[in-house]
Amino acid sequence: MGAVLGLCSAAQCALCCTGTAASCCCSACPSCKNSTSSRFMYAFMLLVGTVLGAIALSPGLQDTLKKLPFCINSTSTISSKALSFSGNLQVDCEYALGYMAVYRLCFGLACFFMLMALIMLGVKSSRDPRSHIQNEFWGLKFLICFGAAIGAIFIPDGSFGPAMMWVGLIGGLAFILVQLVIIVDFAHSIAENWIENAENNKGYFYALVGVTLVSYALSVVGISLLYIYFTQVRYKFCFVLLKIFFHVTSHSQSSGCGL
Repeated sequence: MGAVLGLCSAAQCALCCTGTAASCCCSACPSCKNSTSSRFMYAFMLLVGTVLGAIALSPGLQDTLKKLPFCINSTSTISSKALSFSGNLQVDCEYALGYMAVYRLCFGLACFFMLMALIMLGVKSSRDPRSHIQNEFWGLKFLICFGAAIGAIFIPDGSFGPAMMWVGLIGGLAFILVQLVIIVDFAHSIAENWIENAENNKGYFYALVGVTLVSYALSVVGISLLYIYFTQVRYKFCFVLLKIFFHVTSHSQSSGCGL
């Protein structure tokens, strides 16, 4: 009896110590309740989804999954023993491979962010009670997000693949266009700021010259790689030439038609 009571006391002491340690560690971390930290957390969520999508497209993943005992057509030596304990429960690990896995993962992420957009519809400031949903409950958000991604795995193939392909094409095009506008606006604002400060501070002048030279070097390298890897077919070569021509003439009125 004494041993049992002593064991319970030791367990309570260990639970108290571990809980205190976790509380101290969490209190040392910065709070994620403000809007700036929330942006980093949402960006981290998208980064995790991107990494998982890249892993799903990796060429050696299929051979690795075949070694897992709970996958169909597994080559593991402990597969039969695992099946005897799991009641012949196996899953088709092919759903975690290829572009269809990326479609399902992105579908789960899109559903989560669409849900958040509907919940936050009409919120103007952090004083709104719904702003707590935006800036807090991160553990629950991650569970919902990846739960939706896992649930998307069980969607039958059917027309899901072609539908997601068109959604990806249209959404990807819109995303690229928006990002191009933001990047160009950011570059113009930074250049104007550095040019104004370069009159009084030589450091800004040297930084502007250095960034300009690096940008031109990256452009030359990028164009060279386009010619090397994407000009095996003639029409691709023409696309590269037209892109360079239109870009130059749009910035130099005397170099061409001034498009």
